[in-house]
Amino acid sequence: MRLADFKDDFPALCDRLGQAAVKGRIGQAYLFVGDNAEFLSRFTDAWAQVCACLNRTPKGDACGACRPCQLFEKGSYAERQILRPESKSRQILIDDVREFEHQLGLSATDGMLKIGVIADAECLGEQAQNAFLKTLEEPHAGTLLLLHTTQARRLLPTIRSRCQIVSLLHNRRCYPLALAHGLFPELARLRHNAGAAVALSVMAHITEMFASLRASAEHEVGEDEDERWEQIVEADAALGKRLGELRAARIEAEYRRQRDEVLDAIHTWFLQQSLRAAGVADGDVPHPEMLQDLPDELRAAPSANEVEESLQLTDELLRCMATNAPEELVVETFCLSVARIRGKRTVRRER
Repeated sequence: MRLADFKDDFPALCDRLGQAAVKGRIGQAYLFVGDNAEFLSRFTDAWAQVCACLNRTPKGDACGACRPCQLFEKGSYAERQILRPESKSRQILIDDVREFEHQLGLSATDGMLKIGVIADAECLGEQAQNAFLKTLEEPHAGTLLLLHTTQARRLLPTIRSRCQIVSLLHNRRCYPLALAHGLFPELARLRHNAGAAVALSVMAHITEMFASLRASAEHEVGEDEDERWEQIVEADAALGKRLGELRAARIEAEYRRQRDEVLDAIHTWFLQQSLRAAGVADGDVPHPEMLQDLPDELRAAPSANEVEESLQLTDELLRCMATNAPEELVVETFCLSVARIRGKRTVRRER
């Protein structure tokens, strides 16, 4: 992927970065801030390739023909180290940072740029951020540091101040997982007095979606595994157990990332319903795509009281899902509570 692939979204920014590359003014540390984690990851990869390229175009883009470019496009650029949340808690811990720094300190292949990428940098704990400060202040020669985040405020000011901050904000969040799984027509059915049968049907849809996301996470983690590890594991049972634990943690972290996107979509759905309840036309809401597949019988805007109570229950859903409460039970309680509401009430948190 080249920098030019992003010019439709950010033409001026791509031009500025390209000119910086042409003039040899590439910085040592960048923080890419946006509202779409996947987009940030792709843009970071494109800029990393530009920086590693040995024969950039006159506009400062990657040539696509030199050895580093070919390795990037095959996904096998060995001098790139990527640190991402791979624990069940989706935290990047201080030990992870130290190992990351150790790898960056190793000698690179002649002529190759050493690149360190921290994905979802908001998952860095405070101790991990403080540990990383020294590397940001005094990076190894021939090393480029790239961080990207959708929640820049969770990073310490000292981290932000030591990076060139590049804004990639679209000012709207997309929900491809929710759209692909048909979530919004199901949420439209979840109305006051809809009854237990509807609530349980919606609950089943959401839990099936979560099961699909977990399978997707397992597949994505499996795609990254090196087949050579299987031979090593056969000869070392203890190592095999450790690798199995790491794999399980990576799967859980990736699953929770995807699940959080869906939970955010549920919250956004009810927030948007509050705008519709206040009289905002369907064509003027922030996410009209959420309404595009609704049948006519589900298009009526809810009342203000209904939305207010549903939002309270949605906040409770998000709090409970952040705990170790049984996932299916939390979703069932939420759906039944929304569909059975009779006036204002307080929902107890599942433990």
